[in-house]
Amino acid sequence: MAQGTPQEVAASPESLTGRYLALQGGRVRRARRPVRDDRMLTLTDVAVRTVRADRIDIPLGALTCLTGVSGSGKSTLLIEGVAGAVQARLDGTSAPGVGKAAWTGPLHWATVVDQEPIGRTPRSNPATYTKAFNLIRNLFAGTDAAARRGLTAASFSFNSPGGRCEPCTGYGVRQVDMNFLPDVWVTCDVCDGRRYGPEVLAVTYRDLAIDEVLELTVDEAAERLDAPALRPVLTALRQTGLGYLHLGQSATVLSGGEAQRLKLAAALTKGSRQPGLVVLDEPVTGLHPADVQVLVDAFDVLIAAGNTVVLAEHDLHLAAAADWLVDMGPGSGEAGGRVLHCGRPDALRPDSGPTAEYLRKILPRAAAS
Repeated sequence: MAQGTPQEVAASPESLTGRYLALQGGRVRRARRPVRDDRMLTLTDVAVRTVRADRIDIPLGALTCLTGVSGSGKSTLLIEGVAGAVQARLDGTSAPGVGKAAWTGPLHWATVVDQEPIGRTPRSNPATYTKAFNLIRNLFAGTDAAARRGLTAASFSFNSPGGRCEPCTGYGVRQVDMNFLPDVWVTCDVCDGRRYGPEVLAVTYRDLAIDEVLELTVDEAAERLDAPALRPVLTALRQTGLGYLHLGQSATVLSGGEAQRLKLAAALTKGSRQPGLVVLDEPVTGLHPADVQVLVDAFDVLIAAGNTVVLAEHDLHLAAAADWLVDMGPGSGEAGGRVLHCGRPDALRPDSGPTAEYLRKILPRAAAS
């Protein structure tokens, strides 16, 4: 721990925050990728809310950042324009406000990685959301102990009858009616909070019962389970900086940022099989610079596999590290919605709008162009 003035913290070798305070210039480490003119996503005749543009080009297999002041139309263009138009074409329909969406290159799916909860009940958790729980249940069902007891993969689910603790229906807790006071949740006195019946809990994999596996963190699971089928999912979770999460951690206690990174991990797994489009709205809000770098590295894993990443972002250090920039503005609301720049960040003219004034401090070449 370091404390004191910002200068004193910056001088502390033990402080991770201090390392970033001491940096001069950009703080996102990323090598820009070359952009190919023959691999583009092109939107034409865009008229969505306040956004108006004859044509917007976004390179495939690259990181594109939408910038601009608050209310300039970034999120509208991102969600309703880019993501909406691509998904509509994939579905064989048309997107309201976009004349045409066309691309030259592989683009088989689209997903919006937002901060909405992955679930609103204790039954939802990182393992269930990423489908890792299906793989874990298959591992247990494949043991000799499960075969002797006639247990299948379904027996190891706490969401369905057959193996779960029925008095608490697999929750591990039971609701107690307090009459004139708010109801309370107490640990199930039948399974002692373990969610399963004794027959299921008697089966182990790598010396762990199913409930003990769900108590593992992602990092611990990667080390202790060593199962090839699980490796891609666990690797994706670690690449998004979620190695500290417990596999069975309730979705109700996850932050918006954690939910977003879980969705990004799911996109990493999907994107390793078939290239698609991943869009994110202000993904680094509230993150420490070290966590921003983890996220940027995850973007590059997606891009290296042929996927396209587009994000709306106020963090100009991240914008400066992008392969392509679409700057919106110049103002907010009716004073915005125009595309001020569509190209590489270092080609941004110093007089093109509000973003350029600040971005040129990070990109000296932009100020000199």
